[in-house]
Amino acid sequence: MNRHFKRFSVPSFATASGFLLAVVMMVTAPLLATTANFAVPDDTALRIRLDDTLTSTDSQVGDPFSATVVDQGEYRNARVYGHIAQIDISGRVKGHTSMVLRFDRLVMSDGRRAPIHAEVVELYHAPSGEKVDVEGAIESGGRGRKTIEHTAIGAGAGALLGGIFGGGKGAGIGSIIGGVGGLGTTAFHGHQKITLSSGQEMLVRVTGH
Repeated sequence: MNRHFKRFSVPSFATASGFLLAVVMMVTAPLLATTANFAVPDDTALRIRLDDTLTSTDSQVGDPFSATVVDQGEYRNARVYGHIAQIDISGRVKGHTSMVLRFDRLVMSDGRRAPIHAEVVELYHAPSGEKVDVEGAIESGGRGRKTIEHTAIGAGAGALLGGIFGGGKGAGIGSIIGGVGGLGTTAFHGHQKITLSSGQEMLVRVTGH
């Protein structure tokens, strides 16, 4: 009797276990496939809000950052992760400081992940006048026009003083001295700085995977 029981109970248990495993695989397979195949279409525009503060002086190339999607569409509240790819500091007299951001992945609220490549299209209400160039780099506010204005003011004042005290020859010398003074005033302000504070919003466009 015992031998008869053992002969049929063991195969029955194995059959039941196999059946349960098959059911589990059938239930989880669609979810796994959905997660693995999730992708954000090219040219998708996302308005995001930075979770971190990034600056051209304190941040380093390679530093990670994250942002939250604030659009009302299907990606709302998703998290975007990336890193600083490049920082170029301006000259002391002219030029722009620039910062390039790279976007690596998007994570939905339900845990689905998608690799993304994207470029910054627009900054919203940047307090320091930062803007986006045609290649998607973030630039500081320029100093070129201010340099010219300071130089012109200095040269004009120098010419006036030189003309009063030294005639025509004095005016020429005064212009040179005044011009140098104008440049010195501008250079004193140092390098242009980029500051993207936590909460800064920007528009990015997905360009590929």
